[in-house]
Formats: sequence, structure tokens, C-alpha cells
Amino acid sequence: MATMLLITHGTNGDVLPFVRIGRELADRGHDVTVITHSWFADRIAAAGLRHLPIDTAEGYDRHLDDARRYMLDPLKEPEGVLALYRRNGLFELLADEVRMIEAHYRPGDTVVVARHTSGIAALMAAELRGVPVALVSVTPHQYVSLPVLANLFRRVLGEGYDEVFQSFGLRPVRDWEAYLTTARTQLALWPEWFDAAGQPAPRDVVRCGFVLGDTAEGPVPDWAEPPVLITGGSGQVLHDRFYDVAAQACRRIGRKALLVNRHPAFQPESLPAGVEWMRSAPFASFMPRVAAVVHHGGIGTLARALSSSVPQVLLAHGVDRPDNAERLDRAGVAEWLPVSRWSEERTARLLARALDDDGYRERIAPLAADAASQDGVRIAADHAEALLGTDAIMKRPDPRERLARLTPEQRERLALMARARRSG
Repeated sequence: MATMLLITHGTNGDVLPFVRIGRELADRGHDVTVITHSWFADRIAAAGLRHLPIDTAEGYDRHLDDARRYMLDPLKEPEGVLALYRRNGLFELLADEVRMIEAHYRPGDTVVVARHTSGIAALMAAELRGVPVALVSVTPHQYVSLPVLANLFRRVLGEGYDEVFQSFGLRPVRDWEAYLTTARTQLALWPEWFDAAGQPAPRDVVRCGFVLGDTAEGPVPDWAEPPVLITGGSGQVLHDRFYDVAAQACRRIGRKALLVNRHPAFQPESLPAGVEWMRSAPFASFMPRVAAVVHHGGIGTLARALSSSVPQVLLAHGVDRPDNAERLDRAGVAEWLPVSRWSEERTARLLARALDDDGYRERIAPLAADAASQDGVRIAADHAEALLGTDAIMKRPDPRERLARLTPEQRERLALMARARRSG
């Protein structure tokens, strides 16, 4: 029995796939611990896994609320992100996570599976102790946005990160884009077709397929007519108009709707007639029974809708959502609106078209079967297991080696960035 440490941060779409992978690893006989927010304690316990919380439930919600405005518009007042990190103790949390890994590490018998871009503690442990690491991306946007994120880490957050690295005797990171892709094993939790519908992940990243994390089931009401499901996900990074536009669109076409939202402060004080609110719902049971879903473009929601063959309309804004929405649109399996085009009329028109598409479920069947399969979970677990016994002190990449691996397009992008810096 090996020790598997899973580290992740974020909301349902970031955490629940790790819980699902952890359950698969536990079924294979491994000792699994999930290091993440305390808000997920019940879900982790239900999966039969050990949990090391990194915060309190109150602190988690407070941080989500604090981070919301920066996540929706990361280019506005970037210097405020450093204050946010300091205010919420995120640099101290990074140091705590490194110590958690060190405390549970058994040489030759431990693997860390960490969320890409936020699993910095895992990379530090690999440098310090030689801990084998698999980095897992839950959305393509984690690679698409990597140059911007790397610049933010270096130029804005570098002061805080330098302090943490130096406290462990590690030299500060200067090339964050290279550092965040240092792990030999990098896994993507989406399929090839989704990858090809936008900017693809680097060639050496394993496309595992979707991992459906929201596996909780429950009773489904006996609806006379299947409602439209409206959901903006489990987090607070959501445009203020989302629920109002979605609910009014359902009213316009005379369709009953079920609005699921654990943050009611983000929805209108009064909902239109025919729109019912629930704080939470078991999507694994509900999704196959609804007529369509209007959602924010979160990766977990779209994967569950695909697996259920349910028509989707996306009101996508912020973070990875527009990129996810464009990929579905290019693949011909959903339609979406950017926030600049949100209106009751346009949303109602897209929703009516989705509801009237009699051939949708048949057309989506191959992709639905792919999304519903357990292949992604098994592939991710296989690659985690393959790292057992591969302990070796992680060496930071030589910049010359990184340049040698660049594609011509990437070389041109670097050249353009260099010219821009010189000119101004």
C-alpha cells in the first residue's frame, strides 16, 4: 500500500475530480489523503478518504468573496492581488502545505498528485526531498493563460513567493512558466476532441478525458414537464447579471426552471413565476432529467451535461469559461454568449433553439458516452501509480533546453514580447 497525497484548491470543478481520482486509488489499495479546503470535508468523507484541511469553512467562503473581483478581471489593479494573498495568508498556506507533504512523505512509497498552477508546494517538495509529482490540469485555460499567470507570479507576487522559497533554503523562481511545467508527469482532465477545439495543451501532456467529480446522487422530483436547469457553479466568481438573465430568458419562452445556487446573494431578490430555487442538487441524478441547462461554462458542469446528453446554453464570463464555451461551440455541441451580448432576448432565443433541437441527443451520443466513461479516472490513476519509486530531486529546467523545445509559433511569440519590452 503506497501513500497518495492529493492537493487541490478552488471550487467543485477543481476539487471533486481529485476526490474521484482519490477514490480510484483507494480502491487499488493505496492510502489516500486529500489536502484541500475544509468545505469539502463531507464529500471527502463520503468517498472514504482521509482529509487534511487547509482552512476553515468560514475562511474558505471569505477568501472566495475576497478573490471574486480579481478573478473576474485579473488585469485590473494587478497589484491588489499581492494584498489579497497577504490578507488571506496564502503564502503561509503554501509553506504549511510543503510541511504537510514532508510529514507524510515515505521515500520510495509516496506520490503527490497536485493541481496544476496552484500545486506549488508539490514542486517545492520535489526540489527538497525528491517527491514524485503529477500535475493535473482541470481546464485547458490553465495552459492557455500560463504566460500571463507566470508574469503575475514573477512581477506582482514574487516578493511573497521569494520569502517562502528562501525560508526552505530554495532559490527564488525567475522563470515561472518553466517552473510550473517542470513535473515529468502532467495530466489533462479533458479529451482529445475538446483539446483540439481550441489552443491545445503541450504535446507531452496526457489527455486523460473528463473526470466527473459530482457523483453524489439523490431523489429526483416527479416533474410534469422537465425544467430548464440554471446553475452558476459552486463558487462566487460570477457576473452579477447571470442569474437574472437566465431566469428571465426562461420566463420569456414560458419554461419552468430550477435555479441551483448556494450563494443566493448573487441572484435577484424575486424570481420570475415558474423559477424555483434550490441551494444544491445532486447533478448526477438531476442532469439526465432536465430539458436543458443554462450555465456559466464551468468545466464540471459542462462535462456532466455532456455525459447526460443535455442541450447547453452558456453565459460564459471570467476565468476559463469563455475558452470552455468556445471549444463546445466549435465542436457543435453548445452555443454561448459573451457578457457583452447578454440579454433576455438573445438568451431566450438560444435556449428555445436548443430545446427544439430534436436531433441533439442522438447527435451528441458518441461524445456523451466518452464523457460518461470512467476512462479518465483510470488513466489518471495509472499515471499516478507509475510514479511510485521514481523519487529524484527535481532539477529546474535549463533555459536553453526549454528554448530548444519551443515550437516556431512560441519562438515568434517570445520574440514579439521581447521587442515590446524594448520599445516601451
